[in-house]
Amino acid sequence: MKKVTDAFLDFATEISYEALPVECVKHAKLLLLDGIGNMLGGIASDKGKIGITIAHQMGGTPQSTVYGVGGKVSMAAAAFANAELLNGLDMDPIPHIPPIVLPSILAVAEAEKSSGKDLLTATVLGQEISHRLTVALSIMAAYLVKYGKNPDVFGNSNENILGAAIGNAMLMKLEREKMGHALGIAAYFCSLPVCRDWESTSPKSLIKYVPVSWLAQGAVQAAMLARAGYTGNAYTLDSQYGFPVIYCREESPWDPQKVIENLGENWVFLNTQFKPYPCCRYLHSSLDVFYRLKAKHDFSVGDIKEIRCNTGAFVANPDQYSIVNQIDAQFSGPYNMALAAFGYVPGPAWQDKKAIADPRVNEFMQRVKLIVAPEFNDLRKKDRSSFYSRVEIEMNDGTVLSDFTDYNRGSCVDGYKLTDDEMKERFRVCASAILTDEKIENAINIIMNLEQFDSLDKLVETVSL
Repeated sequence: MKKVTDAFLDFATEISYEALPVECVKHAKLLLLDGIGNMLGGIASDKGKIGITIAHQMGGTPQSTVYGVGGKVSMAAAAFANAELLNGLDMDPIPHIPPIVLPSILAVAEAEKSSGKDLLTATVLGQEISHRLTVALSIMAAYLVKYGKNPDVFGNSNENILGAAIGNAMLMKLEREKMGHALGIAAYFCSLPVCRDWESTSPKSLIKYVPVSWLAQGAVQAAMLARAGYTGNAYTLDSQYGFPVIYCREESPWDPQKVIENLGENWVFLNTQFKPYPCCRYLHSSLDVFYRLKAKHDFSVGDIKEIRCNTGAFVANPDQYSIVNQIDAQFSGPYNMALAAFGYVPGPAWQDKKAIADPRVNEFMQRVKLIVAPEFNDLRKKDRSSFYSRVEIEMNDGTVLSDFTDYNRGSCVDGYKLTDDEMKERFRVCASAILTDEKIENAINIIMNLEQFDSLDKLVETVSL
């Protein structure tokens, strides 16, 4: 049987832009459009602001750009800042691969004077490997469906440092052996599986479920170290006591042959789910149904007595009615439903300090109830893409408006995917926090035509002040 490491390294050394299917190139562009848009919108977040500050303090050889504000720092420092920016609004896709892979690859591609084709190829490589590892190592979703709670010890997205490191090694043109060492070094840089600890605390901490900035920076440094001759356990994905054993302590789904099955033929990263709202995905279906009911019945906020959201158990925030900071806001169903009711535009505005302090929002939150619906787990057992929600809006006159959905917008199910136009509009909303309209449209055009550019100079110039 072929080892996972060998399959990944063969894939990385053989991949080329010319051989990529059209749908892979297009999806890579959409990932970059989404990711860069989130970086620009993330300037409205405390995570993003602090990330920028720390990157400038780290400084180093001016190699790569801090997106939005501009200025060059070392590629590791740029990856650090841009990861915090990308993850700042919690509007990044599911699985949470882009906040670790994209800032890292963008920073290295700029420093290495890579072409647009190189960047797209590295994006596909890093995302595909990371997505396969995520599917093989993540136990949260299955555990929640089975037991109605999350595991006591689990990680979320840490493994994506491996895909990012391999993508960076490819951009640095490392030979196969050193590419393997980059993978091994990155595996040992992986952070602890602290998600349960983070979920159980309130108010929520800025570091969230995984330190994306640390991992993005680490992915850059893993490739740098390998290039300099530093070694790691290249075969930690195949070792008896290696990464899968350490990472998955409970009911591990790890199946090495499934991880590499049809690698380079069946592109699993195409299953990325983009987020239309800057909050946890578990809240999206209820928001979708609310907006649908609002469009159909055109009621006002004053007409509403109570909103009941019947959906899955939400365990990521023990006190959803207490909003102290932006992360609390991202993980509160009542808060986000209140913003939808008052017409706040999904994007940076949802986590503006004025929105968090809005007395109307805080009052309305008390009218929103989250109810665990048995249908949610029943449907998830049949179809992992399902995110059931039934919303009942009770009016002051006693009328009850109700509707439901089996899937959330942005999922990979036909009829629920975000269109290219929706993705571009989403970019505009996020980018408008810092860029002029002219720069926004130029940025969209460059990203959607990256293969035509010999370097990233035009891109970084356009997406910065």
